[in-house]
Amino acid sequence: MEIYKFSAKWCGPCKAYKEVFNRVTSNYSDIEVNEIDIDKNISLAQEFGIRSIPTTVIRKNGVELKKIVGIVSEHDLTKHIDQYINI
Repeated sequence: MEIYKFSAKWCGPCKAYKEVFNRVTSNYSDIEVNEIDIDKNISLAQEFGIRSIPTTVIRKNGVELKKIVGIVSEHDLTKHIDQYINI
């Protein structure tokens, strides 16, 4: 499973979400974690259809399972990951 966090250095909500994202994803050693700066990776942001940041995308075997737009709590992010980890 892969998880992508799309953000930008200038984005205030992205800065606030970074700590939550890092705390949660550090609990999953078997997940590939990708932090994508949309200003440096415009084509990847377009490929994923990112229109707002922060956005978190959960994928497995190249298939998008969940797209979360905005900031979510540690509890909710954990719940989303756990929902898809064994699929």
